[in-house]
Amino acid sequence: MSRRVLIWVQHLLGFGHFARARVICEALRDAGFQVTLVSGGFTPAPAVPSGIDFVQLPPARAKDELFDELVDEHGQKPASQWYEARRKALLAAFHRVSPDVLITETFPFGRRLVELEVLSLLEAAERCVNRPRIICSVRDVLQRPRKALRAADMVERASRYYDAVMVHGDPNLLRLEQSFPEVARLAHRCKYTGYICKLMPAAQGARQEVLVSAGGGAAGGTLIAAAIEARSISKLRSRSWTIVSGPLAERADSSGDVDFSIVRQLPDFSARLANAALSISQAGYNTLLETIAARTPAIVVPFETDREQEQIMRARVFEGLGLVRVVRSRELEPGNLARLAEETANSSVAEHNIDFGGREGTVRVVMEVLGQ
Repeated sequence: MSRRVLIWVQHLLGFGHFARARVICEALRDAGFQVTLVSGGFTPAPAVPSGIDFVQLPPARAKDELFDELVDEHGQKPASQWYEARRKALLAAFHRVSPDVLITETFPFGRRLVELEVLSLLEAAERCVNRPRIICSVRDVLQRPRKALRAADMVERASRYYDAVMVHGDPNLLRLEQSFPEVARLAHRCKYTGYICKLMPAAQGARQEVLVSAGGGAAGGTLIAAAIEARSISKLRSRSWTIVSGPLAERADSSGDVDFSIVRQLPDFSARLANAALSISQAGYNTLLETIAARTPAIVVPFETDREQEQIMRARVFEGLGLVRVVRSRELEPGNLARLAEETANSSVAEHNIDFGGREGTVRVVMEVLGQ
C-alpha cells in the first residue's frame, strides 16, 4: 500500500510558496506516494497538479505588504466563523486521509495569521494512535521576527511537534541559521534537499527577447512600471519585450506593439526564460533559481521592506557568485534600469556547482524520516 502524505500550504502575497509545494507534490507522487495538497491561498485551477487529491480551504491573502491582516476572497476582514470553517475543513481532510507524513509549508517559522488552524492540525496528529511523521518545509532563508521571544517560540514549536525541518537549499551556499540564528538549536533536525527548481529547457538559437516578470504579481507594480519606461529610453527597445505581470496582478494591458506585450501569464514561460537575452525580475525563490538554471543574464530587484529581507539576502549571495545583478528597490529608476539592461543583455553567466537536486532530495528526506 502506498504511503500517504498530506501537505498544507498558505501563500499570502505572491505565488511562490504554492509553486514550490506543487513541485513537492509532483515529486512525491512520482515516487509512489498518495498525496493530498491543502491550500489556504487563492489557487487558480490550472495551477493544481494532476494526480493528487486537492483540498481548497476558504481562501485568504495578506491585506498588504505588511502581512499584519488577512482578507478573504471578497477582500474583507474574515469573521470568527470563517476561521472556524477553515479549521474544520483542514481537520476533516486530515482525518479522511490519515497520512503517514504531514508536511506544513513554512509553519512554524511563519504564517502567524493562521496559526490556530495549524496548531489544531498538529495537536490532532499528536493524538493519533499511529502518529504521522511531521515535517516542516522551508526555503533556504527564513524571515526572522523582530521580537526574540517570538523567534524562540517558533523554535520551541518546531522542537515540540516536528521530526524534521526540510530545507530546500544548498548548505554550502546558505545555511538556515544565517537568517535565523535560533534555528541552530535544531541543527540535528535540519535536512537539506538542495534547491527545488524545475528542469529548464536548453536555449535554442540566438537570445533576443527581454523578459520582465513579477512573480505572482501582487507586489510587482513598481517593477513593471519602471521596466516599461526603461524600455522606451533603452537602446534595447528594438528588441522584443514581454512583461509578465503575474496571475495575481490587478491588470494586464496589451500595448498594441508587435514587439511589446504585457500578459498575466505565459504558458511557455520556462522556454522563453531559457531563450531570453535578459531577464528582469524580482528575486523570489522560484524565478531566481529558474533564471540561474537557464543560464540567462539577469537583473533582479528583490522585494524588500523593513520586515522582509529574504529576497535581498538570497540575491546578494547569488550576485556574489556572478550569476545575477542586483538593483535595490530604492534604486529602481528607469534610467538606471535601462543602462544596466544594455550592459547585462547577452552577457556571460559564471559557472557554478549549486545543488539543484531539490526534487529528488525532498523524496530522499521524506523516506529518511519514515525510516526507509
